[in-house]
Amino acid sequence: MKAISIFLVQLVLIFVISIFISNTHAATRTQFWPKMCASCHDGKTAMSKEAMRGKYQTVTVFSEAVQNKGGRCMNILKNDKKMIKKVANEIGLK
Repeated sequence: MKAISIFLVQLVLIFVISIFISNTHAATRTQFWPKMCASCHDGKTAMSKEAMRGKYQTVTVFSEAVQNKGGRCMNILKNDKKMIKKVANEIGLK
């Protein structure tokens, strides 16, 4: 009986660890543009993805614009340089 309970505990631990690892990996693959940006950056409410690619030629220029000129709605990104760079790469900036 004790061997079965130890086996079940180990099985549960392996399951929990595998879920944690898979969620961590999924977070690195998640695209933020469709979830966080696209609904406002449609060309009507805010500048579209295509317009931003034309205006901001590099990730650095885009990052500076978000941090220094971005409106209040961009406050969520202003202090997260990694996120800004990820979004810039997703819209096609190099």
